[in-house]
Amino acid sequence: MIKQSIQAWKILMLSLPKGIIAFVIAVTGLCASLPLIIVWVGLPLLALTLAWCRSLLSSEERIVTAWSEGPRGNAQSADMVHSPAFRWEGLRTLGQLLRDGASYRGILYSLLQLPAGIAGFTLALVLPLTAFSALLSPLAQGISSSVFSYDLNLLDPEFFFFLSGVSPDERAWILCGLGFVLLLILPLLLVGIGRVYAAWISKVAGTHLHSASAPLEVVHT
Repeated sequence: MIKQSIQAWKILMLSLPKGIIAFVIAVTGLCASLPLIIVWVGLPLLALTLAWCRSLLSSEERIVTAWSEGPRGNAQSADMVHSPAFRWEGLRTLGQLLRDGASYRGILYSLLQLPAGIAGFTLALVLPLTAFSALLSPLAQGISSSVFSYDLNLLDPEFFFFLSGVSPDERAWILCGLGFVLLLILPLLLVGIGRVYAAWISKVAGTHLHSASAPLEVVHT
């Protein structure tokens, strides 16, 4: 469980950078290629954008499949067909990409991965920091009260009425206990969030992405 949660944390932390890259590629590629179609320059740019976005989705699906299904996922990920290297062979290449549903799923992934990455990255960053910060509450309260004569655990007496009779030091230890509980369940939370993220990738990719993404035919002249 610990190893799986660490891997989930890495996947979630990398989801935001990947989302930014995918979003920039999709938006820039579409905005640059579509207006230039009338002068034919946009055709290879559009094909490259579709192929690149599809490749990003395929790569992320292999990663989450290998994580979520363990050894079986590693074997399944190894069996998936990697996206072929892009090679412009005229309108035939663009036609193959436009007929392939994986191309549109790649664009969808590239546009929606940014908000999904923000959510995953935020949870993966905030939850561990919150747990460790709460664990250090007694130490921080002791330093603050003895050195700076300041109470770090100031509470709204109306909202936190159930803690109105508790001293600042006692509140610090209560926070420490809550942080310890959060730390204990943190692996479960990370794995759960990771599975939600993996389900999102699987949903947008389609169940049979590796079979649907057939390699482009290359015409040898």
